[in-house]
Amino acid sequence: MSQQIDQLLADSRLAFLNQQNGKALNLAQEAIKLDPNNADAYKCAGNAYMSMERYDDAIRSYQAAVKNDPNNGNRHYDLGFAYATNNRTANAMSAFAKAEELDCMPENLMQLYHVLGIICFDLGRYDDALINLSKSEQLIGVDMDVLQRKAVIYGIKNDIRNGIHTANQMKLVAPSDYKGYQLAFKMLIQAKRLEAAEQELAKAKKYATIGMDFCFDEITLEVERYGQDKDTKHLETALGYIEEALRTAKVTAPELIDAYINAAELNLQLEKADQTIACLNAAQNAVGAYNNGFEVVEKTYETQELSEFEIEEMAEADMQQIEDELGPYGLEELVESIEPDFDGNREYLTELPEDEQAPEQPKLELKNAEPTKDNMDQINRLFIGAYTLKKDYEQILRYSKLLQSSENAQNTYIGKYTEANALKALGRPEAESKYRELIRFFRNTMIKDPTDLAAVTFRIQCYMDLEEYDEAEAVCGLLTKELREPLMEKIREAKKTKEGEAEA
Repeated sequence: MSQQIDQLLADSRLAFLNQQNGKALNLAQEAIKLDPNNADAYKCAGNAYMSMERYDDAIRSYQAAVKNDPNNGNRHYDLGFAYATNNRTANAMSAFAKAEELDCMPENLMQLYHVLGIICFDLGRYDDALINLSKSEQLIGVDMDVLQRKAVIYGIKNDIRNGIHTANQMKLVAPSDYKGYQLAFKMLIQAKRLEAAEQELAKAKKYATIGMDFCFDEITLEVERYGQDKDTKHLETALGYIEEALRTAKVTAPELIDAYINAAELNLQLEKADQTIACLNAAQNAVGAYNNGFEVVEKTYETQELSEFEIEEMAEADMQQIEDELGPYGLEELVESIEPDFDGNREYLTELPEDEQAPEQPKLELKNAEPTKDNMDQINRLFIGAYTLKKDYEQILRYSKLLQSSENAQNTYIGKYTEANALKALGRPEAESKYRELIRFFRNTMIKDPTDLAAVTFRIQCYMDLEEYDEAEAVCGLLTKELREPLMEKIREAKKTKEGEAEA
């Protein structure tokens, strides 16, 4: 029987390697029937279940393997990995701790530390994540995924020096991979070292393979510069980067949607409402817009009328240039100097080719991609911004209601408040009752979660819109000094404006 079981398990492993998961599972189950205490049989079954994404069944199989071979660290590792895959974090950490205690194969130990690093990162335990990722690195050697995770953690910890050091390691390993340059760029932006960030992009352009990610980082740099000096030329430059990237870079449908949304944000900051709306419409039909040659930059055409005198001057200047280039013979003498053929023709002259046209933008052979829920939230917010510039309150009402269906609480708040504010601007009689309803909503939200500062801020703004400044000040009193002072300043300014209007 032992020989029969060994053969079944060998066949199960071979089937598993050949991705025949159903067959691997059946063979493992046959072995389990012959020997219900065989840990290897349960492991084979667990492996097949994992590949079939039947994680609960995999966990039960690995638990049986641990029960029948409790002092084998590899059994605990298998169980921990299944727990982690099934988002049962506490169970995973317990199983991994036991695996480390009992010792297991180096490749399992390496993966154990890697997974623990990811778990600790997700839990916000960044120091522990760094320790586990470093342990994984010691066993596996240089690994781009580990380096990338470490760099991100250093960025979160605002440890710019170690973050850039790690990004440099990535560039040494893979100088043509943009990811190392990108992480260094993001940390330099974080440190407000904009000149160094620009140099990092220049290095990437020289050595790395770049795509739309590079374009988005170019935009980030220009937006940061705009934040420093408020020169709108930076926003125009950023739009130019998008236009160029869409002509030259290989782009995917999701990147295309992001590009159009980015262009809409830039146009909104430039207070170009119509172009913002055009970009948002393009984002909702991204592939179609791209294939039809949609341009994110608003085109302006200037015409200049010339006088007869100016036209004559330009013609004389052109003739003078021709004579200067042809020398003393002039144009007529040059033509006469070319010998005709026997029939008096000069057909032996080579015809000049027409000017080469720029290559056409390649068409995307994709079905039109649907924007994600997050994309739609951004699009609806930007529509509200664009129609606010145009003072089109009916459209603002339309998009505020769409934003209220967002799964993100902050977007829902914006949608609710914007609806009330638009009703007020339109002079609708239901505006005040909408504000009262909102105040109750934000008050109840604050009761459920006192840390929800967005709800506090919107409640204060509602009172201010209703010119109930005492109530607004009372809610401000619930905040810390750092948060309270800016809002109190807004209330004081609003009160002064009202008093000034009353005196007038």
